[in-house]
Amino acid sequence: MKMRVLHVIDHLGYGGAPLVVKGLVEAMPAERIESVVCALRPNPRPIDIRAKVVTLECHKYSPAAIRIVPRLCAEHGIDIVHAHLQKAVMSTLLATRAGAHPLIVHEHGPIFRGGTGCIYRAFLRRWGRRAQTIVANSDAAALAMRRVLSCDDVPVIVVPNSVDLERFDPARYERAAIRSRLGLNESEFAIGFIGRLDRAKGADLLVDAAGQLQEQGESCRILLFGQGGQRKVLERQVHDAGLEQIVTFAGLTENPAEIMRAFDVAVVPSRREAFGIAALEWMRMRVPVIVSSVGGLPELVRNGRTGVVLPELTAQAIAKAIQSLRTDPSLRTTLAQAAFDRAGAFGIERPVAQIVDIYEKIMHPQEDQARHV
Repeated sequence: MKMRVLHVIDHLGYGGAPLVVKGLVEAMPAERIESVVCALRPNPRPIDIRAKVVTLECHKYSPAAIRIVPRLCAEHGIDIVHAHLQKAVMSTLLATRAGAHPLIVHEHGPIFRGGTGCIYRAFLRRWGRRAQTIVANSDAAALAMRRVLSCDDVPVIVVPNSVDLERFDPARYERAAIRSRLGLNESEFAIGFIGRLDRAKGADLLVDAAGQLQEQGESCRILLFGQGGQRKVLERQVHDAGLEQIVTFAGLTENPAEIMRAFDVAVVPSRREAFGIAALEWMRMRVPVIVSSVGGLPELVRNGRTGVVLPELTAQAIAKAIQSLRTDPSLRTTLAQAAFDRAGAFGIERPVAQIVDIYEKIMHPQEDQARHV
């Protein structure tokens, strides 16, 4: 008999966690797992998932999900609830009762968040033991989760995120044509950023670095792909520094793999990052990547071997790293190839096998215990 799993997530807008859910759901063995996805609130540009999707109309802090999730479980014959992101985790923990559906909490990064992150961490300390298992996408996230829980009652298992190896294949995309479409000539040194335009992702630091490169006479172009609450602030920052000819706001992209093919270097200057899926995608597209040393990024990027890990998260350090790669084409080639090879180990098969194993152990604990006798 198939196991039925309900994935609950805050929303299905383009971003790391929704893409992880999409990858897992679509790669699950259909003969063993049936998945239903529940988004707590609608998104104007939801990603497409090949599974049954239920979108609720809950506003950001609505408690309605606490009663709706159990109802969905009953309607769809759910065996396991798998929760992703802050509000979904909090709602499903409150909806969980003794003897009810087993709950998996999947930590994608809210554990590191400022602001409302303190509420989330306090909530986990109080209610986290209701989860059957906690999945963390990096060693850094797992360590943070264990510190918050301060107990060994709930296993914390690291399941790294994955990259779509078929889609993120540089051989599929023609660099010259993409650069032409983006307004880049072949001689320009192009630096890419893809991510939310908010303080956590650090695009403001890259803009400051662009100012320093301009002062030093370095010729380059920086394209920022993404949307977010910081965009207007960043636009003023670019205008005030006179960087309009260097920094371009390129908006959202639905196929980042294609866009990434155009760049010489990528920068991921995050102030917090549980895993760093954008860095992994850049690596698979053979683009040398410069990353901050926060969260799971140093686990992905090995400094001097598969990319550059910044010694400090400052505009000066970013500008220096860009300069070093710009002036050393052979280093860029070496880093890009090593990064491509390393990213190849992050296909979807491994995380799917790990998640299925977690489901099996939850549903058949006696069989698991017998295997270990």
